[in-house]
Amino acid sequence: MKPHRIFSSLLGTAWLCSCLICNLAATAAQPQVVAPPVDEALHKSVFIDSTGFGRDPFFPNSIRRVTRVTVPTKVLQQGELPGGLVLKGTSGTTQNRLAIINNHTVAVGEETEVRLGGQSYKVKVVEIRERSVMVSVNGMDPKELTLRTGF
Repeated sequence: MKPHRIFSSLLGTAWLCSCLICNLAATAAQPQVVAPPVDEALHKSVFIDSTGFGRDPFFPNSIRRVTRVTVPTKVLQQGELPGGLVLKGTSGTTQNRLAIINNHTVAVGEETEVRLGGQSYKVKVVEIRERSVMVSVNGMDPKELTLRTGF
């Protein structure tokens, strides 16, 4: 081996050892940093899920979290039909008549639930005539509901 190669490899080895010794001395001289204890209660997220508070971040225009006000039920007087209850037509044979009341098709003796103005009414068909029906609303006495004319 040539002398200049031996000298360079010895010089490189000496330099590498001195770097390692300096790094070890520097890390030994540095004080150890200890992290403070973590309070887990401080870092927990709290979510409030009540209908009157906040909004949906994914659907900000949604109204599903808005508090709804309930409308008090209107008490019907004896013989009074709720406004908006409409007989739209009658059909079927003379033995099996059907009536269409507010888009609900019912036969004699059947009861259907009709929503009008935010309120729900139970409408029972007592009798179906040619141009009218006798209905009982919420268990009251039957009242005649006639077919609309002029259309």
